[in-house]
Amino acid sequence: DRIVKISFPDTLMPVVTITSPTSYPTYSTTSSTINLGGTASDNIGVTQIAWTNNSGGSGSATFTPGNPANWTINGIALATGQNVITVTARDAANNQTTDTITVTYTPSDTTGPVVAIMSPTSNPTYSTTGSTMNLGGTATDGVGVTQVTWSNDRGGSGTASGTTAWTVNGITLAVG
Repeated sequence: DRIVKISFPDTLMPVVTITSPTSYPTYSTTSSTINLGGTASDNIGVTQIAWTNNSGGSGSATFTPGNPANWTINGIALATGQNVITVTARDAANNQTTDTITVTYTPSDTTGPVVAIMSPTSNPTYSTTGSTMNLGGTATDGVGVTQVTWSNDRGGSGTASGTTAWTVNGITLAVG
């Protein structure tokens, strides 16, 4: 009696699914890092689960062998804007499949903008004989400047032209 073992190549792809923090293909956060979690399965067994971020960074997931295998990835660093994170599962035959999530990172703005008057002077006082004046300067912020406004304690206010480099023309001055 002979036992003949016939082997067939493993052509079935593993399955990987991102389930945490969401199973949706997109996610938005104000946190600079993200933790992902999910499952992976294969007819023979998953041997590796790895990740890459198109904005930089890659690594391996921590997973519990089994079918399905539960996996986690902690502390993926995010760049401001969109980060496409791809999770890849491989089996022993090197078959692989992926799942992706697009994470949009918008830092929370905890610091106010800085504005500086540069013309006609950067000094805190200025004397003129004119009845109007023009101002110009700069404004910066860690997230972005969206608008520069001005007001005069003798009356008048408005919006400057520009943001990071701004100007105001024809501000009416009162005597004194």
